[in-house]
Amino acid sequence: MKTTRAIKIIGAICFVLIAIAAFTAWNSPAKGYESSIYTATPIIFWMALIFSLACGVSIVVHQIYTKQYQENNLWVIGLTLVFVVYIAMLSLWIIRGYALWCPGDPLEHLGIIQDLISSGHIEKSNFYPITHVYLAEISLICNIPPIIPHKYVPLIFGILSAPFMYLFAKSILPEKGQVILATVASMALLHGWYLNLTPNHLSNLAFPLALFLLVKSFSPGTAPWKILFIIMVFLYAPFHPVPTLMLLLILLTIWLFPKLFAAPRENILPGNTIIISRFNFAISALLFVWAITWISSFYVWDATIRNIHTLITEGGGTHLMRLVTNIQYAEGYGYSVIEYFFKLYTGIVIYIILTLIAFPILRKRVRFQSNLTNLSSLYGPLAICALLIITLYFLNIGFGPLRLLIYIVILCTPFVGFMLYEMLKHTWNGSGFLSKLTAALVPIILIGATMNGIMKLYPSPFIYEANWQITRTEIAGMDWFLHHKDTNRELTAFTIAPGRFAAFLLTPEERREREDLRRLKGGLYVPDELRLPYHFGYENYSSLGEYYSKDLYLVLNRKDKVMYTEIFPIMAKFRFLPQDFHRLEEDPSVCKLYSNGGFESWYIHAEK
Repeated sequence: MKTTRAIKIIGAICFVLIAIAAFTAWNSPAKGYESSIYTATPIIFWMALIFSLACGVSIVVHQIYTKQYQENNLWVIGLTLVFVVYIAMLSLWIIRGYALWCPGDPLEHLGIIQDLISSGHIEKSNFYPITHVYLAEISLICNIPPIIPHKYVPLIFGILSAPFMYLFAKSILPEKGQVILATVASMALLHGWYLNLTPNHLSNLAFPLALFLLVKSFSPGTAPWKILFIIMVFLYAPFHPVPTLMLLLILLTIWLFPKLFAAPRENILPGNTIIISRFNFAISALLFVWAITWISSFYVWDATIRNIHTLITEGGGTHLMRLVTNIQYAEGYGYSVIEYFFKLYTGIVIYIILTLIAFPILRKRVRFQSNLTNLSSLYGPLAICALLIITLYFLNIGFGPLRLLIYIVILCTPFVGFMLYEMLKHTWNGSGFLSKLTAALVPIILIGATMNGIMKLYPSPFIYEANWQITRTEIAGMDWFLHHKDTNRELTAFTIAPGRFAAFLLTPEERREREDLRRLKGGLYVPDELRLPYHFGYENYSSLGEYYSKDLYLVLNRKDKVMYTEIFPIMAKFRFLPQDFHRLEEDPSVCKLYSNGGFESWYIHAEK
């Protein structure tokens, strides 16, 4: 009774602390561009969240360690605490009042949604329209501007991803304690696909639901699950091609481990395992044909075929060569690649190690415990995914190998729940120091992995990335600039991608009439020949205008000015120093046209 009372009191205190933390963060909104959301957010927010996270994980582990989770539901308090901390982290940029998030693909997708609402039809080049149609429907039905679902739909998908992982874990793990620990492990924020509004992000967050339906559809006499999974198969091809590829690979390889290591088929209880079947073959063929039919209808298929042809006939630099070059470049300027690796991938490495440790245990037990076959079936897809990542490093295609790392994390999570439960189960039969140490490792692993995920969730100087915040001054400035500049003149920028803002701020008709936008690299970025010289060229010229042979515009934002003072200070002497921006103010070859405190527009008079 004392333990029960203590858990309830601790839970109540933590929920109050989280509410205070959220109110404190909301009451200190961002007043401009922040190089790090971590340092800009009041420290009380972080203290409350870390304390609540530690308490939540400890309550869950304590309930499983003492076997009380089988008799009462106090573990729900701990799991709920972890879930609320998870939600608070995902929504922090919204709580802090950021105008928009990520000045990259999400801006362009927001523009596509606005175009869909205004035109009433999907562009012929849009090969993943599910996200755009979904958000356009929300905007029209709720009579709200598309910016609102642009901010909240990724959060909703991120929140739902945790219960989706719970369903997936419950469908393949036989023990309740394993499912609980796997659910906690799924909220460690490790894979990084949480905040952006892109079809790939949303489809990845929904991927555990697809895996859950896949597992349920293999049970005999479950026609409704089969129908639901078939619907999911038809959904994913126009959702995004990458998760579609992974879903197909999982379907084709999920039978490998049971075939090689499981018990003979006659000894396996029906309805408890995933085995190759007519349904497996039929759904794999359906997904393959549908995906090829869909993707081959768009330009991306032609581009893919051309890239493969170029790769075979001409070769070229591989991802591995580029990786080695980048490592040498970073180390040449004093950055530690090993430190960077541990900051980004410590939690993921821990999950992979636990998954590998589970392999011999499952290989031994699966011959006698058929209810573990579903879990062990994931080793086939894991192995193929790992091999595919390695293979992509030796190819020269426009597909980053680490883009598949999220599927490694998703597939490893049930194994993490299994292994952490085994560690606690081991302590039930022992009372020595080693047993206590093993039990103590479980919350340390979960809290440590979650802290690793929290620290890399938002880009910051900690992981050598600029914050993806989009400020209201930047939006207002680009809106003024795009509507007032001479469309016959080209422009240059430092970190701003003009085409991204044009997709968001201009109508399709306005974009089609803009000659300056057509000259952008890929329709989005400043051409290489117009890029700003380091230090604005003042090392070699007396003015910026001497560097250019024709007049053009220059746009700068607050991020440009803090990039090499707060984010990459080691690089400042090689790229841009604060005095370079002061000198720009006095440069006679440039004229300031607009400034609102967070955005500036200049006109450069060429003197070359």
